[in-house]
Amino acid sequence: MNVQVKAAGRTFSVPSGMPLARALNQHEPFVETPCGARGQCRKCLVRVLGEAPEPTPADLEQLTPAELAQGFRLSCQLRVDRDLEVAVVPAVTLDPRKARLGALAGPAEVDPWAPLNPTGRSLGFALDVGTTGIAGALLDLRTGEELAVHASLNPQAVYGADLMTRLSHAIQGEEQKGELTRLVRDAAQALLGRLLGKAGARPEEVTAASLVGNTAMHHLFLGLPVEQLAVAPYTPAVTEGRVFEVPGFPALYALPVIAGFVGADTVAAALAAGLDAGEETVLLVDVGTNGEVLLRHAGRLYACSAPAGPAFEGGEISQGMRAGPGAIEAVRFDGRDLVVTVIPGGPRSTAGGGGGSGTEAARGICGSGLLDAAAALLEAGLMDETGRLTHAGPAAHRLAEGGRAVALAPGVQLTQKDLRSLQLAKGAIRSGIEVLLRVAGIGPARLDKVLLAGAFGNYLRRESAVATGLLPPVDPGRIQPIGNAAIAGAKLALLSRSARDRAEALARGARFVELATHPDFEEVFMEALNFPRVRPGA
Repeated sequence: MNVQVKAAGRTFSVPSGMPLARALNQHEPFVETPCGARGQCRKCLVRVLGEAPEPTPADLEQLTPAELAQGFRLSCQLRVDRDLEVAVVPAVTLDPRKARLGALAGPAEVDPWAPLNPTGRSLGFALDVGTTGIAGALLDLRTGEELAVHASLNPQAVYGADLMTRLSHAIQGEEQKGELTRLVRDAAQALLGRLLGKAGARPEEVTAASLVGNTAMHHLFLGLPVEQLAVAPYTPAVTEGRVFEVPGFPALYALPVIAGFVGADTVAAALAAGLDAGEETVLLVDVGTNGEVLLRHAGRLYACSAPAGPAFEGGEISQGMRAGPGAIEAVRFDGRDLVVTVIPGGPRSTAGGGGGSGTEAARGICGSGLLDAAAALLEAGLMDETGRLTHAGPAAHRLAEGGRAVALAPGVQLTQKDLRSLQLAKGAIRSGIEVLLRVAGIGPARLDKVLLAGAFGNYLRRESAVATGLLPPVDPGRIQPIGNAAIAGAKLALLSRSARDRAEALARGARFVELATHPDFEEVFMEALNFPRVRPGA
């Protein structure tokens, strides 16, 4: 039996008994469940309009009596057994700026591997399946022209914000794994439909596709076994690049992977960054839920995976959120107080709170704002190098909750626990960098360039990355954001046979370093947890 759900101005039919969060995520009004739909994070909050169902044990634990009385419920725990109208709180959107981050740096070689239509247009679909978001581009396979780009959220997030949570769900059985595969393929097909609409193109004109993503996303999209990715030594089912036949898509070339957690997206980023050519020593860092680090030195390419967790995507942060309208994306210390910048597009605020009167109202904080906030707290003397909040400095009036939180804007605080989550995330990334430098036998001074890949890397301030110790102490002038290099590499591999060959050579030649088994890892990680010591006000 089906029931009707009305949300975000739309009405849709879902099977009776389906968790509301899953129903919403299948029909666009997206809700986040970084806790893996266990009812532990409040990120999937909705308000039931009309008579609300009885609260679940998780509702009673997570919500206040006033919230329960007003009809608020955790959508991951609410099973829809009757017609329901809800308001999603807050409505989650993806920062529309992210779609343009994968533009190619210049003209690309055009020598497509796929057969072209003898008459009419021949188009290609480049697809980057990330843990958080999905990005796509439609290209003309004859000219290399980019016709349309679009990005959306990955609906698999209903099963958790991080890879291991989703893999844990997938290995419960074929039905669970199939659900994750179906969700991401449906999202990719919807994305392709949006691209075709933007370009005024027809589905039959799309003759080829390319796929990149971390190894788990790559395998789940392709329907490959993932059981071996959930347990050590995390071995991929396939590593080489190959063309797959996936229902609903044209012939699809999936780029090669390097290891269990260094996937085709990392290979594509290396391809786009030209890490197979040149003499410079280059560090490439993709900061995300599953961070990847590449180091090219003396003709060798070293690679590792640094599991940062979801903090940089807003997970595990009390008021964390994706980069989107209402998110604090930047924080600075002006010598007297903290000043925040909010991504536009949300409601306006007439309160102050460091952003000035009449500014965008803050709903939460995203990854770049989180890193900025830590750097600003260090500079203001509100936090020491161990990550502990202190009562020092001119901005001490920002402290709240008895010194256990900092008020960033009206209604938005950063807690001591949030800062600990940040330390773990940035410590994981920095540990990967330090171990690769040790394996190569060099120090940070030898780095000619530091490339920051991905949406988060594009928006974080280079100075904050160094000030917080996320990156080693290098001149910020050597740090360069390169946007979504993964989809840029996917475009190159779609357009050119030689780019495909280069990608496969990069994957074969990379030396994978397993952090967990490296003898220096524990020491390096403990050091990386701390923030650099700074002189307040410097």
